[in-house]
Amino acid sequence: MNERVTREERGELKRFFPGTRDTLLLSALEGYTGRAFENSAKTAALVVSRGFVFLGGKAQERFFREAAACFPDCFLTFHGSRAWLQIARAWGAGVAMTRFAMETPEKFDEALLSRLAVPPAGYEVRVGDAEAYGQCLAAAWSEDLASCYGDAQAFAADALMIGAFRDGALAAGCGVYARTADSVEIEIDTRPDCRRQGLAACCAAAFLLQCVRRGLRPHWDAMTPISRDLALKLGFVRPLPYPVVCREEKTGPARSL
Repeated sequence: MNERVTREERGELKRFFPGTRDTLLLSALEGYTGRAFENSAKTAALVVSRGFVFLGGKAQERFFREAAACFPDCFLTFHGSRAWLQIARAWGAGVAMTRFAMETPEKFDEALLSRLAVPPAGYEVRVGDAEAYGQCLAAAWSEDLASCYGDAQAFAADALMIGAFRDGALAAGCGVYARTADSVEIEIDTRPDCRRQGLAACCAAAFLLQCVRRGLRPHWDAMTPISRDLALKLGFVRPLPYPVVCREEKTGPARSL
């Protein structure tokens, strides 16, 4: 595999993923995160972005085996290619799962989002600051809410992550898992002892309002039916189930829930 380094070179690999609107994949192709490779014959590509490996082009077992050897702990995705999926299953590369690609609507119902953004009694919902950045990184359940930022200053300056706080402590949040020039990949996390209180919906609604006001396209990829249903409640449409292979019994990152 030949590593692609510059943003311009990575952009050439978009031909292997025609029509994609997956922000996590586009983030790597545009040079914001990850790495990208192409086989020597230039007929297949592999893009790595934050724990996800995207395979595109002509399915080849040798290229797949090289990729699997290099990335033992990830989600493998195949851009709708049954041929790649068949190779992965035949080789026993991991556990088959179904995820749901949500379609972003042309326009969100801002009145609905405003109602959903009202927090339960006892909680405060606000934009994350430098202190919230530290709280995010201090716990395993919340670290992905801030992990795409280099430091607290960049996190606070972006002012996009929405947190639900109780007595000053972070209880849930919705933030940026990856981004491109005009879109963001949504990450939602709730502290285990604070679940089933509507905090995920509240934070996500406030986050989506931020995206609307800034002209950013939010992308939601659901790992579970619960996440899919929450996305539908918030205004995302047409969930498309698609297969992935989860390596080493990996259960995260969740991207959205």
